[in-house]
Amino acid sequence: MSGGPGTASAAGSARGTAADDANERAVARLTGSRPVLETVARAGDVVRGLTDRTILVSGPPMAWDRYTGGQRRAIIGGALYEGLAGDEAEAEALLADGFLTVRPSHDHATVGSLTGVCTASMPVLVVHDQASGRRAFCRMNEGADRASLTFGVWDDGVEARLRHVSDIVSPALAEVLERMGGLAVGPIVRRALTMGDDLHSRHKAAGALFRAEVLDAVLDLSRQGVTRRYRALAGYLRSAEYLFLHIVMAAAKAAADSASHLAGSSLVTAMNLNEKEFGLRVSGLGDRWLTAPLPPVATLRGRLYDGWSTDDLAYVGGESLITETIGLGGMAAAAAMPLQDHSAGSPPEMLRTTERMYRITLREHPDYRIPALAYRGVPCGIDVRRVAETGVVPAIHLGATLRDGGHAGAVLFRPPLEPFERAVELLSNEPTLTPARPGDPL
Repeated sequence: MSGGPGTASAAGSARGTAADDANERAVARLTGSRPVLETVARAGDVVRGLTDRTILVSGPPMAWDRYTGGQRRAIIGGALYEGLAGDEAEAEALLADGFLTVRPSHDHATVGSLTGVCTASMPVLVVHDQASGRRAFCRMNEGADRASLTFGVWDDGVEARLRHVSDIVSPALAEVLERMGGLAVGPIVRRALTMGDDLHSRHKAAGALFRAEVLDAVLDLSRQGVTRRYRALAGYLRSAEYLFLHIVMAAAKAAADSASHLAGSSLVTAMNLNEKEFGLRVSGLGDRWLTAPLPPVATLRGRLYDGWSTDDLAYVGGESLITETIGLGGMAAAAAMPLQDHSAGSPPEMLRTTERMYRITLREHPDYRIPALAYRGVPCGIDVRRVAETGVVPAIHLGATLRDGGHAGAVLFRPPLEPFERAVELLSNEPTLTPARPGDPL
């Protein structure tokens, strides 16, 4: 005889065991990742599906007419950079009629900082996860200026810096990385966490460690005389404070992709935002995006430059949140005491922030550790079930952007709870799910 409460209980127990097993496999892939920065390459040559008329952007998919601010400006700038339009009006028309297509970066094994705009001729950092064999990409940023495509600005200065990085700096870095045989990312992350970095809002130590490795190789390559390219590369490395963030983003993307598409797993594999929405992906739900409106900018807490307030801010997108999926950024706030006057709060608050994150994660990272917590591993593997049960959402360190474009400082971002709760509902009904469509709303 079938049916009855005993059968239901057994089914629930079996489901729980299968989910636990899936989560163990997923988080093991996250923590077992072995990322190596292989090279820098033209995006159109290495990013699958990136055509000459495609513009990649941060965030879950959104119709072109919904972009209204800095991300829209950056997309138009990307079209002009590629010579796909003669002026902004023509670019807008080509985007409106679909001749130029806007695609979410995540669907192309790519992540982008803030606006996230990447086009075919732009250079991307290529990170290879040697454990899973996956590669992921992040556009090489254009330097230290607060006005950049990343921060929703397009003008002659931004274009000149982009071309300098593309034409001179990135080929030099590719040559050096080839000579080095690539550069392991994990050891730098491990050391930087003990030197005050969270690897999202603060990456000064990681940048210095990376710069030392690369410049040693530059000196070796330039025994016959320092060429213009190497001088340009050295100058870029001194000023491009976000370079290592972009490397870590690609490393985190490769790791998270290796943990995706595991049936029953409730592990978060991506978090991001466009101008309007927060987006969430979960391993057991594949490529489905769960979205919710962004919280008002007035709720953001942090340190802003030049006397600006949250009234001056606007969302422009962002995918550096991928670092939190592997336990860095706001998850590792307790490692980054230099951020206490920025987005993270007082030292006790930073310790409490990370301690809360252990409540919503599946494992402590075996390699990435926090001195202030007696070298406890960073909280790794965000579990949507634990988020929904506790009401504790991931703590995210995020760059702040001005409404009219430009870098404004650093803030603490707390995503909406609804997508995590919706993910739990979908996972509980998984056998009856129809195939997910990218961009499905809540």
